[in-house]
Amino acid sequence: MKLKESLEKLFIDLSKDEELLRLLHYVPKDALDDPLDKSKTDITSLKDKHKIISKVLMPSDKTYDLVLDSKMSRICFYTGSRKPQTGYNNATRRLQDNPYASDQIYNFDVYVHVDIDIVDFRMTWICDRLDELLLLNSITDVGDFILAFSSPINNTPKGFIGYKLAYTTTSLQESSKRVQK
Repeated sequence: MKLKESLEKLFIDLSKDEELLRLLHYVPKDALDDPLDKSKTDITSLKDKHKIISKVLMPSDKTYDLVLDSKMSRICFYTGSRKPQTGYNNATRRLQDNPYASDQIYNFDVYVHVDIDIVDFRMTWICDRLDELLLLNSITDVGDFILAFSSPINNTPKGFIGYKLAYTTTSLQESSKRVQK
């Protein structure tokens, strides 16, 4: 299954995207304050970039530290259900019968402080960028992402809005024989 490796690769690829990091990190002063403005510091060049990235990209469903006073945005990503490819597959809209392949769901929960979203529709902006990254750029060894569903998140932390994007990828089962190292 290699779920751990897949999450690590997702984390690495998402943390390299300067546009996504800017959207997650920079809090707008007003509607004209563009987080993508080239006059703003490139986050990947900052000394404390790892501290910033670890707050805005969370490879877990961690939300307890999102409090009203913390004006921030975050993407939580984690694995979802896994289903063998047998029978009719709604995501691909075709009949499949491969017991060695499975459809793996990856969940991406986007949380944005309401005060940030009101200024520049930041949540939809982040969701659009994330969708571009996952659909247009194949994440190495994870597979091609197909949007399975998306929906608002109910019961978000106070002062935050949320939106879930769930993507399906196809993964192969590993051989039952372990390779000796």
